[in-house]
Amino acid sequence: MEVERAQRGNTSTATAPPPFLQILNIFVTNSWMGFCQDCTMPSFIKRLFAPANSLEAGKALFPTRIFLGAMFIYASFTKLTDSAFFDPASPNGVARQMQAAAGSSPIGFFLNHLIEHATLVGYGIALGELAIGLGLLFGIWSRAAALGLALVSFSFVLTVSWGTTPYFLNPDLAYFAAAIPFIIIGDGGYKSIEASIRNRVKQELGVSSSKKLSNAPLEAQIERRTFVKTSAIAGGLGVAGLSLGMVGQKPKGTAGRVISPSPSSTPAATGGNSTGTKVASISDVPVGTAFQFTDPTTGAPAYLMQPAAGTFIAYSAVCTHQGCIVGENLANGTFNCPCHGAQFDAKTGAHQSGPGRGDLTKINITASGNDLLAS
Repeated sequence: MEVERAQRGNTSTATAPPPFLQILNIFVTNSWMGFCQDCTMPSFIKRLFAPANSLEAGKALFPTRIFLGAMFIYASFTKLTDSAFFDPASPNGVARQMQAAAGSSPIGFFLNHLIEHATLVGYGIALGELAIGLGLLFGIWSRAAALGLALVSFSFVLTVSWGTTPYFLNPDLAYFAAAIPFIIIGDGGYKSIEASIRNRVKQELGVSSSKKLSNAPLEAQIERRTFVKTSAIAGGLGVAGLSLGMVGQKPKGTAGRVISPSPSSTPAATGGNSTGTKVASISDVPVGTAFQFTDPTTGAPAYLMQPAAGTFIAYSAVCTHQGCIVGENLANGTFNCPCHGAQFDAKTGAHQSGPGRGDLTKINITASGNDLLAS
């Protein structure tokens, strides 16, 4: 009977919604979604926005959901409030972190091409983390938020945390694994804004929130209204979160996330007057070869070479054009940028051809016993 009343538009037994929701109903009814009665979407996308199907599982996973949501909102705010994170010239910025990861990442070639758009990537990460956190914390499109969590975490596994050893200490693997249950069941409808909106829509149409429907047009109408109303709330939360993060932004130069040197770049015990940070042993750099290391001053990749016995030189691997990581080609005596074709002399670091804004930065190297120190 409830379904029949809904089809006839008879909602006299339903509680009248607040004025705000009445206005929103008018918008939904007359929107393009209201006219699109026969619209279809891929089953995978439909699954992401489908109603949650396990209340008990939602209750069990609720503490994990709150933790993940809070952590990702916090992660987003630490980036949005630190302007140095988006500054390509900052040693603590996203560009430098990408440069540091490109040398060892299995997707380094792809990462290298993104470095020139580092600021845009940084804002994408921050906004993505904010959306994921809000979605999980408030129960808004929880499956889609969890899928985003999995993708972001896995991208971090392949880049900034790829060198973590042993592998089971990699924190991003834990976040990736934590996302899987939410991709499967969503938030379970427990403490969920989306579930509350769906129940309110059913009430407005005179349908019991606990009744399983078999009327496809009515189900489509419920989902359309739920989607639009949820979108309005999600947009409001997103704007509020972004505004809060931008208002609290610290000026450039304040402390941010620092890239730690690689494990081999630990302070060396030196003798005599030699000072600096150990980056390699002499045996690591045979004559005529190049050894890649992490510059302990900037955290960026660099190359160490021994062109002649007992002579050691080192240059930053960061291209002076857009910050991509150059590759060594000692057979031709050059460093080559894979992004835009710049070439630099391997012996002097001088810019030879292609786009560039100067020579590669030279790093001072001194030998102390069998250790090579950067200063």
